[in-house]
Amino acid sequence: MRILVQRVFIAIAVAILAAPALAQQVTGKISLELNQLQPTADGGCRLSIIATNGLERPMDKLGLEMVAFNKDGLVDQFLRLQFSRISAGKTKILQFDLAGKACDSLSRLHINDVMNCVPSSITDVYCPDLLDLSNRTPIEFGD
Repeated sequence: MRILVQRVFIAIAVAILAAPALAQQVTGKISLELNQLQPTADGGCRLSIIATNGLERPMDKLGLEMVAFNKDGLVDQFLRLQFSRISAGKTKILQFDLAGKACDSLSRLHINDVMNCVPSSITDVYCPDLLDLSNRTPIEFGD
């Protein structure tokens, strides 16, 4: 009987210790689509990115560190983009302008890093691993 009680106690302790780890599991993906490039009146290029939160939890903010490459494949500009809160299962669109950069001068938009996709209390998630990328433009998009 005493051995049975000890085993039950151990099982309960293991379940309690494992509970926080289970609560930190993140399932789903964050879909990012480079949707459109549009010339602006000042000779720049307006880019549209669509973000869909396929995670089971809202994102308070989603930060993207991106790099634009010119036609020669050289690093041209570093960008930091921020999406405000995206509820679970919802979509947001972000447009940003590259002033003085014609759309046909771009060859690639690289995702250097992704930040803040989960609350800071969850430490075992690498946000770039959660991306599902698509592209409807003539330039390369991705990592």
